[in-house]
Amino acid sequence: MIKTIIPQKTPLLTALMALLLSSVVSAETIRYGVISPPNHLWSQVLTQFKTNLEESTGAGMKVKESRLAKVRGEANIIEMLKKGQIQIGIVAAGGLTTLDPSLNGWLVPYQFTKVQQMEGAATGDDAKAMLAELGAHNLVALGYTFSGMRQILSPTRIDQISELKGKRVGSYANDVFYNWYRQLGIDPQPLQIQDALVKLNKGELDAVDCDLATAVGLKLYEAAPHLLLTNHMAFPGVFTVSEKWWVKLSPEKQQKIIEAFRKAARWGAQKVAENERKNLQALRDQGVTIMRLDESDFSGVPKKLRDFYYSTNPRLKRFGLAVK
Repeated sequence: MIKTIIPQKTPLLTALMALLLSSVVSAETIRYGVISPPNHLWSQVLTQFKTNLEESTGAGMKVKESRLAKVRGEANIIEMLKKGQIQIGIVAAGGLTTLDPSLNGWLVPYQFTKVQQMEGAATGDDAKAMLAELGAHNLVALGYTFSGMRQILSPTRIDQISELKGKRVGSYANDVFYNWYRQLGIDPQPLQIQDALVKLNKGELDAVDCDLATAVGLKLYEAAPHLLLTNHMAFPGVFTVSEKWWVKLSPEKQQKIIEAFRKAARWGAQKVAENERKNLQALRDQGVTIMRLDESDFSGVPKKLRDFYYSTNPRLKRFGLAVK
C-alpha cells in the first residue's frame, strides 16, 4: 500500500497562504469599455493603463475589458459609465458633445495638423474646462488620449472630393461630421463603425470616414481598397470614469488610477506617429491605392466651418484660436 504523505503546515507556510488568499479576496476588479479594435491606440493605451495599475504598489486592482460594452457600442458605454455598470472607458470626444458642445472644438476640420498641437491644446484651461463640465453628467474625465487623423476609404478610386458629391459616406454620428459632409455635397450616413464592413459589402455605403488603425483593424480595405489620405479631422478620446464608482474610492486609489492613466497617455502620445506609419504601410501592403488631399482641396469649406463653430460657443472659439 502506498501511503500519501501530507506535509505539515509550518507557521511560515500558513502565513504565506493567508497572505495570498487575502490578496486574491481584496483585489478589486474594474472593467473598461472601448469600441476600438485591438491595434488601435485607444485600445493599446487601455492595455498600458491596465499594466500600470496592476503593477502599482498598493493599488490592489485588476483590470478587464467588458466585451458586452464593446458589442453594444459607444452610446451604451457612456450610459454604462453613468450608471456604474462599468468603471472606466475611453470615449470619443465627439460622442460627448451633446453634454458639452465646446468639445466640438477638437473636431473642427483642419483645426490640427500634428499631434503636438493636440497635446499642447489639452493642457489649456478651456480643454480642462471641457473635461470638468462632464462632472454634471455623472462622469469624471481624467484626460485626453490621441490617435490618428480621420481619412476616407471607398470601394472605387476617388481622385478628388467632388467625385463623392451626392454619395453616401459612413460617418461618425456627430454634428461637425454631418455639417462637414453636407457642406461638401456629400450624404453623411450615421454609422456604428463595427458595421462598416458589412454595409460596404452590401453596397449601402459609397465610402467610410475612419482613421487608419480602424481601417486596418476591421479590414475595411477588403471592401474599400481606395484611400483618400485627407487628415481632415482630429479624433481624440476622453479617458472617462464612472462618478458613481469614483466617489467611493479612497484618495489613495484615485491617485493610483490618475497616475496609471497619465503614464499610459504619455506612452500613447509617443506612439501616434509610429502607428500612423505602420498602418499606412499595412494598407499599402494590402494593395490599397492612396490619393493625398489637403485643406486646399476642399474649396474653402474648412474655414467656413471653423468660422461657424467659433461663432456658436465662446469656449470653443478661445480653444480654437489658441491652437498653434
